[in-house]
Amino acid sequence: MKSQLHILGIDIGGTKTIVGVGDRRGNILASRRIDTPGSMGPERALAAIKTAAREVIDQVGGEVGSIGIACGGPLDRETGILDAVPNLPGWKGISLTKEFSDEFGLPACVDNDATAAALGEYMFGAGRGCSDMVYMNCSTGIGGGIIIGGKPYRGCNGNAGEFGHQKISPDGPPCPCGDRGCLEAFASGTSIARFAREGLAQAPGSLLWKWVSTPDDVTAELVAKATAEGDEFASGIWYEAMRNYGIGVANVVNALNPRLVVLAGGVTKAGDLMFEPVRKVVAERAMRLLAEAVEIVPAANGDMMGLMGAFALSIEQFN
Repeated sequence: MKSQLHILGIDIGGTKTIVGVGDRRGNILASRRIDTPGSMGPERALAAIKTAAREVIDQVGGEVGSIGIACGGPLDRETGILDAVPNLPGWKGISLTKEFSDEFGLPACVDNDATAAALGEYMFGAGRGCSDMVYMNCSTGIGGGIIIGGKPYRGCNGNAGEFGHQKISPDGPPCPCGDRGCLEAFASGTSIARFAREGLAQAPGSLLWKWVSTPDDVTAELVAKATAEGDEFASGIWYEAMRNYGIGVANVVNALNPRLVVLAGGVTKAGDLMFEPVRKVVAERAMRLLAEAVEIVPAANGDMMGLMGAFALSIEQFN
């Protein structure tokens, strides 16, 4: 692989896909964001992604030497074949590596989006230079990736990093995974919104009523906004979620002893409203020597974390 050749990165999500070309320092040279809702089906979505990929390749003069693909799992990274991915109905059995390698005549690799994002933060973002780090995403759900000794830790079948399904309470609320009491059921953006919707009718004085006409319109972002403005109802929900999320982070710190925990996802957009209580809980609940050794920081790659992760996967695989 010629070191001067660029990378085609593809970040496939349940509603949108980001396609881009980057160099080996993580600079995005060209990119496109296209809508690929699950209802589109794999044939039409793949055709649209390939068209967008050709456009960005042409934009940089065609100097591309490899392809990295980040996609929600479960998947087999050796064959590139998707299993039953919840957000991609109908894609089971498709080999993403074969689809794009055959189309462009280039070597291609794929991994789950959380591992890709972790690797992207390690190579190009907040984790640069930190060989022992954990990436945790808190958005619709909670997941993550692990870097140990400068290399991704994937587990025996590629599914390490399911931090959202550690148990916070055995009799807690049901989780989308089918179990109960998972961290995701207590502290994800989806759960924060659900708790607020369930209790809003009993909080007629809440600021949330200024912004919604029905509890169904409440989002985690609005709960954070009301908390920042001192709303008692919203604050109770928000800080309980952050306490539980902090316990989840403390569990990860105790298990892996990372130097760095990088937090990403929609909930982290609340800034210090999230980071301050989470850091406080980790300091209180993780073992002292481990808590003192770890730093908890926001991700640096923002909405492009999946694309940056796709670049990083290609570098890891083919460099």
